[in-house]
Amino acid sequence: MTTEVAAGSGEWRALQAPDGMRVRYRRWLPGGELRGSVQIVHGASEHSTRYGRLAAALTSRGLAVYAMDLRGHGRTAEGTGVGRFGGAGVTALLDDVQGLHLVMDSALGGVPRILLGHSMGSIIALASAERDGADLAGLALSGPIGSAPHLADVVSALEEAVHAGAGDHALDALGAFNETFEPARTKFDWLSRDPAEVDAYLADPLCGDQMPLTAAYAAGVFGLAVRCATPDALAQLPDGLPVLLLSGRRDPVGGQDAAQVTALAELLRARGLPVEQQVYTDARHEVFNETNRDEVVADLCAWLDARLAGVTA
Repeated sequence: MTTEVAAGSGEWRALQAPDGMRVRYRRWLPGGELRGSVQIVHGASEHSTRYGRLAAALTSRGLAVYAMDLRGHGRTAEGTGVGRFGGAGVTALLDDVQGLHLVMDSALGGVPRILLGHSMGSIIALASAERDGADLAGLALSGPIGSAPHLADVVSALEEAVHAGAGDHALDALGAFNETFEPARTKFDWLSRDPAEVDAYLADPLCGDQMPLTAAYAAGVFGLAVRCATPDALAQLPDGLPVLLLSGRRDPVGGQDAAQVTALAELLRARGLPVEQQVYTDARHEVFNETNRDEVVADLCAWLDARLAGVTA
């Protein structure tokens, strides 16, 4: 099915969530024939606008791109508070992903939808696909945490802090990731080998230390990470769902040499799903902002073309 749509350049819109929260999102529309859609779920301590360059590459291929500012992030944080769910728990994130999906379906006429999650967004995207992914044409995860059962102890400690009344305390949840790059130019060298990209992140008032997660938020998303990467949870994914995993070999989020990502790939294959995994030598966390980003985007687009053509990986 194809639909003709007018070109768009990332205009802002708002999704009214069932709990009354206004979730802000952006959409980028191609001109001419619409082949499908990509719904992007961003990572921790960042926001949707950072995906404008990727959106431009996708719209040039006839794909509509939608990306919300998650609760606690970007423009949505104006209502929820920085690093907070806004009175709701982690399931509200899954409700928001599904709510934006329904908006997309209504606006675009039900064209094939790909769900793409980065970093923390990969946790949310995987859990969303398990709960609401019946109509997905594919699931792509970049910089994923992968299978990380060791986080259960971290979650327990965070939950204890929340129960002790520290749920709204801001965390430096990203600080430890830079350890393997010390001595480093900045505390966010782990994001990319490209210093211009790291500097842009540091200068962005909606990123990094200026947009920290709270203890309650971290407990919720890390708990979701542990739960959604188990065989029982993965069994809820739609049969035959194609999955793409993109990560850097030096990404500390995915474990040494992407071991946690490979473990997730093995679990997904054991579930019987077609999985493609790309691990980029020397690349770090934000593969779409890496020095080899053109290669990464080309790999993503080739995989998307195959999905939209109905090819089984």
